[in-house]
Amino acid sequence: MFKFEFKDIWIEARGEMERYDYEDSTNHYRSHYNRNTVVTVNFWNFVICNDLYELAMVKSALNYFMQAYWKRSTKQGAKIELATSLEHGVDDTLQKLNLIAKQKNNVYSLEVSLTDIKHQFAPIYLSGQEVIMLDIAISKAINILTPEAVYID
Repeated sequence: MFKFEFKDIWIEARGEMERYDYEDSTNHYRSHYNRNTVVTVNFWNFVICNDLYELAMVKSALNYFMQAYWKRSTKQGAKIELATSLEHGVDDTLQKLNLIAKQKNNVYSLEVSLTDIKHQFAPIYLSGQEVIMLDIAISKAINILTPEAVYID
């Protein structure tokens, strides 16, 4: 359906069709199709798959960064207080995705980094415009999520 690639971030949504054949009460054979959408967001090898909580957490961090970025009172402005993370795995395979606001030479950027038990990936620094781009792509992915079809016999 769609694919978004930027630096080491990939967002992909695809639809999977499932066909169900059945016989209705008038003895006619019919087919019904269910479209299941699979949304996958990858930050390096940190994978978020169809998890609304984690997608909402990333989106809220992006929104918070942008609101604080635009509402600074002066050029130097107040510091953006943003340091949040998501964790996957258990103790021996713990991965941690970090979203931190950074400032250098009065220019704010959003640092996205991934720490793993074995090593730390090189962080990505996103400008305000890049954060908005990523926010739009994640919003699109959240909007495409569909509820799971459950059949009760």
